[in-house]
Amino acid sequence: MMAPKKNDMSGVSQTSVSLMNGEKIQQTFHRRPVGLTITVEKIDRVLTDVHAQIEDLRRHRISLGRVRVQLAGMEAKWRGE
Repeated sequence: MMAPKKNDMSGVSQTSVSLMNGEKIQQTFHRRPVGLTITVEKIDRVLTDVHAQIEDLRRHRISLGRVRVQLAGMEAKWRGE
């Protein structure tokens, strides 16, 4: 994760005060830190990668289960059961 820079202060707003007909008017501008902006496409790519890793882990779990069943059968055979 990127460390925030001194000029990337999320949640900080810039306020300008102007006079209109003798009254003070404050306008608040929220700025989005450029370094922390993430696009929907990037999120989609990350989710696709995570989904592929989950599917790979599921295949490994199934294979491992089959190996365990075979190993248990072999051990039972060796013990003469």
